[in-house]
Amino acid sequence: MAERPRTGADRVLRSHYREPVHFQDLTERMTIRLSAISNYSGRSHFAPWGRILASIHDHANHGGIFTPLVYVEYETADVPCDTRERIEVRGESWLARSLDENGAIRHIAREGRHTMRDDRGTVLGGARMVNVFTRYDPDPARRRVTELPAELGLGPCPSRLTEIPTVESMADFGRKPDFSDSESHVWHYGQTDPNRHVNGTAYLRSMEEFLADSLRRAGHDLKRLYFARARIVYRKPCFRGETFRRAAWFRSEAPLMLTGAFFKEADPAGASPATAVELTLLQHS
Repeated sequence: MAERPRTGADRVLRSHYREPVHFQDLTERMTIRLSAISNYSGRSHFAPWGRILASIHDHANHGGIFTPLVYVEYETADVPCDTRERIEVRGESWLARSLDENGAIRHIAREGRHTMRDDRGTVLGGARMVNVFTRYDPDPARRRVTELPAELGLGPCPSRLTEIPTVESMADFGRKPDFSDSESHVWHYGQTDPNRHVNGTAYLRSMEEFLADSLRRAGHDLKRLYFARARIVYRKPCFRGETFRRAAWFRSEAPLMLTGAFFKEADPAGASPATAVELTLLQHS
């Protein structure tokens, strides 16, 4: 029996875009750098749901609902691009529930998976991106959205389930870090975005620089290693002018994988990181 088409909160939105290749997104090998993958997956992930969710997104209304990114996975295939061509981006996105340990709804999420290919069909990179529905409220319990707003006309909640990693799942932060900042750093205006906090890719770029320097001091050859995959968990936003320190832990040697974390200096000692970034490095021959 054929599966009945899903509607309402169970709909799947499919997207197909052709994006120009930007010089500043390419490495010396003419491949898309890891930190630029979001430049090509972004429209595929956000645009299809933009009109549907427009009625609840109101940045001027602090009592409104919005859907920030909480988790992403990026991967670059490190395949050379032809800058005269456009990249084909195909994506699918849907709504899903994540559950707590008691089986109750913890979050309602919007998840998307997107693939980038050249004109010959060769995969150049991919992304998984997860947003959650939340409210502007200082109380974590009141921030949580467990039913979809009625004005969306999608019903109370989706039937699909998903798992959203937490920062605690990314590393044992109670263990002494293998690398750590010797001084504090500050987020600046050029790292912010219209959501009024530090842009998600700023964490990735900052952690790439920190790990590259740390690995070089530890004796690794950065002439051959490159950042191939990233998993990022955003626990809470950082803002312009805030200071932070970074630390990192080895996760595996083959492939070489580390988890880095951003700790706000204003947070109490022992607090969880604001953002955790797991990076996998591969080696050019």
